[in-house]
Amino acid sequence: MIAIPTIDLTPLWNNPTSGIYTIAAELKEKLAPIGFVYLTNHSISENLIAAMFTESHRFHALPLETKLKIKQNDFFRGYVPNKASQIKISTEGSATKPNLVDSFAIMHEVPEHHPDYQAGLYFAGPNQWPENLPGFKATICQYRDEMVKLSQQLIKAFAIALGMLPNGLDNYFIDPTYFLRLQHYPEQQIDTPDDQFGIAPHTDAGFMTILAQDSVGGLEVKLSDGSWIAAPYIPNTFVLNAGSMLPRFSNDIFRAVPHRVINRSHKARYSIPFFFDTNMHATVEVLPSCITPERPARYKPINYGDSLVERLQANYGVGRGK
Repeated sequence: MIAIPTIDLTPLWNNPTSGIYTIAAELKEKLAPIGFVYLTNHSISENLIAAMFTESHRFHALPLETKLKIKQNDFFRGYVPNKASQIKISTEGSATKPNLVDSFAIMHEVPEHHPDYQAGLYFAGPNQWPENLPGFKATICQYRDEMVKLSQQLIKAFAIALGMLPNGLDNYFIDPTYFLRLQHYPEQQIDTPDDQFGIAPHTDAGFMTILAQDSVGGLEVKLSDGSWIAAPYIPNTFVLNAGSMLPRFSNDIFRAVPHRVINRSHKARYSIPFFFDTNMHATVEVLPSCITPERPARYKPINYGDSLVERLQANYGVGRGK
């Protein structure tokens, strides 16, 4: 039985200068082969994570007509109703049914005077927030800020793992793209068809995802032999997985692994994924440090924003693009 490995981030906080090299080695040893790891001692307080789940429950308990007042717009921000998304572009092919999940989504803020906003590029725009939920926005923004800090530390460890100096990836992550989603999966019935998912099999579109999940379970990861294993809830951990841009940077040293959600628990499931990606305008290409005569570049350069727009417009039916 293959188990998803764990990385203890304590070295990052005990001695950042040397600890980042320890974490880089663990990322290459543990994350690269399977695409998923658990993170322990990640520095985000248990109280803040608990508060986030409380706010998610509060939001999803609102009447549907209230949530629809901030329905996801062409900036890709707001409320996504149940069955409003369907995986049509994915490494795993096109799903036959919409996803059984609804969510509240924010991204990085883009003001109206920003060139991307003016040009109608790359989902550039402001976030939407529900009314009459005191404390909701403050908690979400506090968690977002903490996750950005954690992600920036991990990016430095990834740079080392890819044969660079700690700041080797920094230019790609100036004004990074990020998504924070409060996901709610209604219980699936016993007779749910095999091709009906909470989220259909897919790989994430960006660089990396850091997930907080509740105790209900349902996340599954595809192994290289085609079998699926559970990624169960482990208290006080995050789940970290590689997105589709990481193999492109690393020349397939790191893998982006398909995953899915099937909520067989007969309870509602809640999860909070945080997606941390490059600047929208970044050119994602195989890093020179990952190219050898025996391992030539396997990918052509692409623009991250263009790639993201194509996937999200297909899978969600909204979004500003080129």
